[in-house]
Amino acid sequence: MKGENYFGFVTQDIRSGVIIIFACMVLIALACMWDMWTGIDAARANKEKIRSRPLRKTGSKIVDYFRLVFYFVFIDILGLCFPWYNLPYGAIIGTLGVLIIEGVSVVENLKKKKSHAAEVADMASKIVECLSPEEAQKLIKMIKEGKKDEQN
Repeated sequence: MKGENYFGFVTQDIRSGVIIIFACMVLIALACMWDMWTGIDAARANKEKIRSRPLRKTGSKIVDYFRLVFYFVFIDILGLCFPWYNLPYGAIIGTLGVLIIEGVSVVENLKKKKSHAAEVADMASKIVECLSPEEAQKLIKMIKEGKKDEQN
């Protein structure tokens, strides 16, 4: 009877730990996907060409982050030797680190989207569309004057 109670307690602890680790993995995957989405959105806003490389990069980044969290899980397994170590603290700390890194990347992508880089691409295309060099010079002069007005 005592053995069955102890076995039930151990499986409950393992189940709660696995659920926490699973939630950490899902959060990491979602954060990486969100970073990819904001990166693609910023590239569209800046009229940059979108390739399949971001998807491959995101996939390898997720695998690398999972590998990092698995190292922390191994530390958590060793921590089970201590009676106070009842949660996968290492996996949680590793996941928080990854979420901070991806959060900074998302903020950078949002700043990139709001930058004036999209305007520069529009101006460059207008200059290329000019029929004569004089027309292009006039457009460049107008751009420079507009920039001086913004600085004042």
